[in-house]
Amino acid sequence: MNKLLVLILITLTTLADAQNASAIGDSLYALGDYSKAITYYEEASETEKIAISYDALGNGAKALQFYKKALSVKEASLLTQYNYGKLLLKAAQYEKADSLFQILTKASPKNSEFVYQLGLIKEKRNDSTAYPTFFYAHVLDKNHQNALYKIAKYAAEERDFDTAKKHIKSGLEVDANSTRFLQLKAIVAFVEKEYHTAAQTYEALLKLSQSNIPQHENLAVSYTKTNRFEEAIEQYTLLINEYDDKNPSWHFSIAKNFEALRYLDKAQHHFEIAILLQDIPLDNSYVALASVFKKQKDYKNQLEALQKAVEENPENGTALYLLATAADNYFEDEASVIPYYEAYLKKFGENVQFSEYAKQRIKDIKTDLHFNKN
Repeated sequence: MNKLLVLILITLTTLADAQNASAIGDSLYALGDYSKAITYYEEASETEKIAISYDALGNGAKALQFYKKALSVKEASLLTQYNYGKLLLKAAQYEKADSLFQILTKASPKNSEFVYQLGLIKEKRNDSTAYPTFFYAHVLDKNHQNALYKIAKYAAEERDFDTAKKHIKSGLEVDANSTRFLQLKAIVAFVEKEYHTAAQTYEALLKLSQSNIPQHENLAVSYTKTNRFEEAIEQYTLLINEYDDKNPSWHFSIAKNFEALRYLDKAQHHFEIAILLQDIPLDNSYVALASVFKKQKDYKNQLEALQKAVEENPENGTALYLLATAADNYFEDEASVIPYYEAYLKKFGENVQFSEYAKQRIKDIKTDLHFNKN
């Protein structure tokens, strides 16, 4: 057997072994056994597959290292460059990623995914041309849902809600259960105070097992705004029990819903907790608590709560006026009430929200006192 034939046989055997190792590596990769797959890919000198496997393991540094090696030893395909570019983006190497996708979009100008990836890079770099790049990706391919979501989100952030709604509708026509488009729809409806739509959309997200604090908060507010007080209480109860039982805003809000349903003891309880936690303006909390005492006809505690509200914020005109009305409810001696109304007028003048009511009440009390005296 001559030397050339031996060389050919050795080469064929080596190729067969490499192909076999590569095939075994592919099988292991498909099963998620990436580390073992790498061993066989190394045997087969499959540099790009090694890079892909390291990426699957979450080892971005190693993946980049082998992609560079793969790109240096042969002319890289568009797919290899695309995968490398995405990895550069994930590794926050934005300048390199941008340069690569600029090249790719020039090489394949009608490829919407290349344009979309370029948009993602621009977005990360706070480049103002990110939006038109996403828009162009969608022009190239109307079925590109990722690009559609980006332009819908951008329109929402710019408060161009009509445009946002149009794109959101298109996204949901393709996939009615798309959580990202549903979340965007809910937020837009909530910001626009379309609380029925917001509630309906947040409910759809709950059915899809989507759960987070802003979602439950916005749903609770939407229920309150649409007079669905019991359902609002359920959401605030969930927030308090599962996320933070020391959140004063949630205690304050659940108290308002209990008050609306005339569960006054529960309302009082949560108002008092909100006051103790002290993270929200106390004057408003005391005003709200006073409202519950009034409904309970507990005028003494109503008066004391409003006195505390005024102490907390002497500039709260509503609290000072309500203090006068509370004194009116509590004191049997009407002469004792006049100074409270006069204090309100002296503090805020005679041309403010409740001034006419205050002046009329002073006049009525003085008239009553005059005739009673006579």
